[in-house]
Amino acid sequence: MSRAGSGYGFLGEEFGAQGNQERRWIIDPIDGTQNFVRKIPVWATLIGLEERGEVMLGVIYNPVTKELLYARKGDGAFSNGERVRVSAVPTLSEAFLCHASLHVLRQAGRWDGFVRLVDATARQRGFGEYLPYALVARGQAEIAMEADLKPWDLAPIKILIEEAGGMFTDFDGKPTIYSGSALATNGLLHDAALSLLRS
Repeated sequence: MSRAGSGYGFLGEEFGAQGNQERRWIIDPIDGTQNFVRKIPVWATLIGLEERGEVMLGVIYNPVTKELLYARKGDGAFSNGERVRVSAVPTLSEAFLCHASLHVLRQAGRWDGFVRLVDATARQRGFGEYLPYALVARGQAEIAMEADLKPWDLAPIKILIEEAGGMFTDFDGKPTIYSGSALATNGLLHDAALSLLRS
C-alpha cells in the first residue's frame, strides 16, 4: 500500500486506518460483498481521496459491467468518459426514489420517514450498493437513501453526486460521510426529502 503515494495514508474496511490520516485514500475493494458472493453483478470497487476531511476525488468501478464513474473536485462527474448531470425534476410527485435494504431503515428508526418519501414520490426502486447514487448522478433517478454505512461506502459517492450538480448529506442534513446515513438528490428536492425524513 505504501507505493500508492508518498505521504498518503489509508482507511478501509479490510485494513483499518494506516499512515497519514490528514491525506488518505479511503478504499472499499468490494462494495456489495453479498451481491459478489451470489453472482449478482451490482458491486464495485470504491476509492476516494480525502484531504483534511474533504473528499477531493472519487472512483467507482464495476468490473462485471465495466462501468466506471469518477469525479474530481471542480472538474465534474463522469460515467465511462461522458460527463453526467443530475436531473431537473422539480417535484417529489415526479421523482424516482431509490433505497437499499428495508430492514436496515427500520432498524435505524427511519421507517416512518421512508414511508412518507414513498408516499410522496412517483416510483421507488430497491437496488443497493453504489447503483442508486450512480442513477442520481446520471439523472435517471432523483433520490437515493441508505442507512448503516461506513465512510468507505460513501467517499466516492459524495463527490460524484456533488460534481454532478446534486446534493449529498446524511439524514440530518449534514454533508458528511461519517454519520452512517446517506441522502443523495438532484439538489432541487433535497430540502423536501429531508423534511419528510425528519418530520
